[in-house]
Amino acid sequence: MGASLSLRRPNNWQYFETLCKKLWGEIWNCPEIKKNGRAGQAQHGIDVYGIPFGESNYYGIQCKGKDEYSNKQFNEEEINNEIEKAKLFQPPLKKLYLATTAVKDAGIEELVRKKNIENINKGLFEVHIFSWEDIVELIDENKHTHDFYVNGQNYKTSKSVSVTFKDGLNEIYIKPKFKKTIIHSKQKDFFEDTFSKKLEAIAHQHNHLSDYLFTSKSLNSTKVNLSYCEFYFQIHNTGLDPLEEYKLFFDFEGDVHDLKKSNEEYNGIGANIVSANRHITNVYLFTESMSVKVVPQKNILVGDDIFTSDSIYIKPSATNYEIIVNWKLISKDFKDEGKLKIIVNPEFEKNYKSIIVEDPKQVGIKEGDKIEDVIIEKDDL
Repeated sequence: MGASLSLRRPNNWQYFETLCKKLWGEIWNCPEIKKNGRAGQAQHGIDVYGIPFGESNYYGIQCKGKDEYSNKQFNEEEINNEIEKAKLFQPPLKKLYLATTAVKDAGIEELVRKKNIENINKGLFEVHIFSWEDIVELIDENKHTHDFYVNGQNYKTSKSVSVTFKDGLNEIYIKPKFKKTIIHSKQKDFFEDTFSKKLEAIAHQHNHLSDYLFTSKSLNSTKVNLSYCEFYFQIHNTGLDPLEEYKLFFDFEGDVHDLKKSNEEYNGIGANIVSANRHITNVYLFTESMSVKVVPQKNILVGDDIFTSDSIYIKPSATNYEIIVNWKLISKDFKDEGKLKIIVNPEFEKNYKSIIVEDPKQVGIKEGDKIEDVIIEKDDL
């Protein structure tokens, strides 16, 4: 059929999932092949799954869209994460396929081969990777998928757009920092209690002095809230004609606590001057609905050009979960929509605190209920 190895990649990860489902459904002769769950649900590292003809165990596919221009690749951490998540898929998999629009990379393929042998020796599922060149060859070998893809609307039309995060990514990992208090409850002892009260009095005087010094120091200071994570959007005109009078709207499926244009707060007599000197933004945040509007100052985007929005800082919940970002683009004579994904993996700092209790049943170590933001001085970064 002569499919070119430069066959254009899908414009978004949903269409890439559809392509993988169609392709491996044909390869496996498996009409029951399915996408796993719906957007926002835990998928245990599997986007598409099915039982190939003649087999009795499930095979799973993890679809990863990567940018064709930056040559963005899988990395070792990402591969390890996907393998660990796939271990939770039920019933257990026989094979895991990592399908990616990234170009072939000898180092990554070697890593996956090693992980494959390691898993087999442990009695777990096999692990294989298919880069875009591999997938194009498979498309060329499977007529129904070839006709579906080549005859589809995958190629450049007069109007088309790709909306992604940094480096053309359709999903990103963020690691907000939070603080937990670990409480050590000890039984009251008369001598220890008397000694503790003396230490507490000394500590109070020390803290009072420290607060005074800190307040004096912070008259002109910048605090950084590490519970907020930075990201931004890229809009790539993948069509032939320019996009005119365009703007984008984003909303979030998942628990989002706050959105800001910066995770820094300047305190001091020059705070108003700093605020006044900020450039005209192209990002507008609506915290009541937790949504975003992006309106570029230069409201025309020619073919193959890329627009990058200003930074946005998101404060997610302090737990491992996924946020689906729904986007919609409207312009003078074209509109499109799609989805992106933010994967939240928080990191926790522990603050240890000892308290004295009279009831021996209350003695022990436990986590406090309160989770706090991690805020530091900018100079400490």
